[in-house]
Order: sequence, then C-alpha cells, then structure tokens
Amino acid sequence: MKVSIITVVYQNREFLSNAIDSVLGQVYDDIEYIVVDGGSKDGSVELIKSYGDKISKFISESDDGMYDALNKGISMATGDIIALLNSDDFYVNRFVISQAVEAFKKYNCDAIYGNLYYVNNSQVEKIIRTWDAGIYNSSNFYKGWMPPHPTFYVKREVYEKYGSFNTKLKYAADYELMLRFILKHKISLHYIPKFFIKMRVGGKSNRTLLNRILANVEDRKAWQINEIKPRFYTLLFKPLSKILQYRLF
Repeated sequence: MKVSIITVVYQNREFLSNAIDSVLGQVYDDIEYIVVDGGSKDGSVELIKSYGDKISKFISESDDGMYDALNKGISMATGDIIALLNSDDFYVNRFVISQAVEAFKKYNCDAIYGNLYYVNNSQVEKIIRTWDAGIYNSSNFYKGWMPPHPTFYVKREVYEKYGSFNTKLKYAADYELMLRFILKHKISLHYIPKFFIKMRVGGKSNRTLLNRILANVEDRKAWQINEIKPRFYTLLFKPLSKILQYRLF
C-alpha cells in the first residue's frame, strides 16, 4: 500500500527539519511525501528544497490557513492511505508507518488511529502529557471523545467519498472531519494501542484562551453541519475529557 504523508508549514524553519527527517527515516519504502508551504519567508522554503527529490511533491504559495493547505496536499496525494504530520511534530520511531500499513491490511479498515505524546518545545525528550485514545465505540463522540488527529490515518477513497476539511471552520475543522467520517458515515476504524507521534505543546486551537473559546464554538457548528444532535453534556465533556485523556507527569 502506498502512503501519502502531508506536512503543511508556514514560518517554522526551527522545527521543520525534525518533521521531515522523521518521515524520511521511516522503514517503509512506498511513501509519497508532500510538503505544502504557505509562502514562508523565514528560510523554510530553502530548507525544504535542500532535501531535493527526497520530498516527492512541494509547493509554496499563499493559502487560506492550515486547513486550506491540508486540502491542497490531499488533492495532490496519490497514495492508498493519507497521513498528516504537522511541521511541529515527529514520529516516535522509524516503524510507525509500517505498523499502520500492517493494521490496514490485517483489519481491512477505512482508518486507524493511535496515541500521542505532548512534549516540551525545546526538550522533546521531556514528555509533558500523554493522550491515550482508547478503543472507539458509537457513544464516544457524545461523551466528548475524539482521536488524536495527527495519529488518524485514512484511506484516500474516504476523502474522495466524504470530502476534505471544511475551511469555513478555522479552529475545529479536524474535529468536524472526524465527526463526519466516523460518527455520521460510520467508516470502519481500528485503534492501535501504541504511541505514534510526539507533538510540541501549543497547538493552534489551544494557544490562547480566546482560541479555546472559539474552538468550542466551532465544535457546536461541527455537529450542526453534520445534522447530528449532541447530548446536552457533549460540548461540556469535550474539554473536560482532555483532562482525563492526558496523564500528567
């Protein structure tokens, strides 16, 4: 199975090489690596170009934010499986992609997901929190659950059938996409109880209190867009569930 890995970046030369090197170090041969840059002026473009043909496809142009850039990458992908790796993040080891492919083959599923480490920005060996996703069942979303999006790998045909990221949402498009795929359209899903990703703390939706509030507002819109009614406690449990999912060290 061919795997397309997409990294989007804007002005992040400091950490970008970690992401790229972790992809190029995977012990799986059939990888298409796509990097979408938003027109960086900090040396990111020059860094990307320095890898030459090790990066399968690369564009640098202005976009309408991260989710628009991700949609560009998805439209360029030709793999059977699509994986997304943020420019701040990197794989925990060299075997993540081979393990993911093995699960797709063994369980004949539409998507797989695993666990995630949150790490210190500058000391990435320092694990701050862990996100243990757990096994999915149909009631999970109503209890505020979602899988860690960077560990969510999906067959390309699912994107083709059900669409990509909704760019009208600026903070919760990943949540809406997973809600649409998993709960609304009931794609087949398999959980791998292993850690896939190390993510540096400070994601877009959590960077400030205002962003967290805006993300919560968009969480409600995600349910409305998909014409699914949440429980009265769902949108309260979603931020609270993070406390339970993360284990403080």
